[in-house]
Amino acid sequence: MKRVLIIGGGFAGCTALERLSRYPKEVMVTLVDRKKEFNFLPLLPDLIGRGLKPQYLTLDIESLVTRKGFCFVRGEVVSIDIAAKTVSTGTTQLPYDYLLIASGSETNFYGNEEFKAAAYKIDEAADMEKIIAALKDKKYTTVVISGGGYTGIEVATNLVSYCRQAGKHKKIVIVESAPSLLGMFPQGLRNDTQKNLKRLGIEVLLGCTVLKATGSTLHISNGKVFDEVLFIWTAGVKTALFVEQLPFEKNRQGRLKVDAYLRVQGDIFAAGDASAFFYRGNPLRMAVQFSILQGRVAAENMLRRMRNAPLKEFKPVDLGYIIPMANNRSCGMVMGIYVKGILATLLHYLMCLYRLPTLRNKLGLMRTLRI
Repeated sequence: MKRVLIIGGGFAGCTALERLSRYPKEVMVTLVDRKKEFNFLPLLPDLIGRGLKPQYLTLDIESLVTRKGFCFVRGEVVSIDIAAKTVSTGTTQLPYDYLLIASGSETNFYGNEEFKAAAYKIDEAADMEKIIAALKDKKYTTVVISGGGYTGIEVATNLVSYCRQAGKHKKIVIVESAPSLLGMFPQGLRNDTQKNLKRLGIEVLLGCTVLKATGSTLHISNGKVFDEVLFIWTAGVKTALFVEQLPFEKNRQGRLKVDAYLRVQGDIFAAGDASAFFYRGNPLRMAVQFSILQGRVAAENMLRRMRNAPLKEFKPVDLGYIIPMANNRSCGMVMGIYVKGILATLLHYLMCLYRLPTLRNKLGLMRTLRI
């Protein structure tokens, strides 16, 4: 029986766990994660404006792992000894025969401790609860979101929805360093998104950055100053510190470069946001659909390697993407077709419903979601 160690209880790690659980006589699996709960990240912004409840977007990782007959270790990985084939949490040494690095990503403040202390992040459901509590504080008249990507846009539209439902008036501002929003996406999608943000009264500052955060005052690089600000940071993500320290090749985001079989080296595999799988010359974008597929293929290839069987190449299936916006003017590409409006919103939630891990999560979404 081989020892498989999975770092990370997100989409990739949990999918790999599920696949390996079918072969209890061949593998002994340990999953390690610093968090207690799996968080369904695509729906976190909906906790603000759609009426969702945190308990329906989370799942106790230890319960999931032990139900499969495996072992869960709660702790933060600090280092990997490749020669000794051990992973350290600082207090515990975890041996492995096969290793899957599926540690995902986390908010990147780019070393700015001032912003880290001042801003709210969006890494888990608990972060959203803190934002909702802060929104009830009358001292905040403006919400500034640093980062105009998927998450920043979704959060901004949900904030407008929240304010309308709560009868509150708050100015919503997106600060984006690039010259346009969603610069890597088709022009039509960018235009529709920009028009909708304007329709909602959301101010967008392009080519700008937050320079300084002093108390509840923000200074913007274009000279603007906002007072009484609730500051939300969605300006980037990074891999875990232990990944940064590994002596393997990485892309500019710090993600581990993997081969066609999702191997980093030998018996070490990587999947999800921690991995950089190059497809048509570029690293595959971070997306739930790819994390799930990679978790499955990585688990399969570990099993194949144990059996001395040919490994399976990872072949991404891109179903598309949707920019969900809380007033149902969402837009995106699905199977190569441009969709927008309520249809795009419904497709987004149908896919989320399909991917939620348990029946309790699915029923909770259907019962509480307001569209």
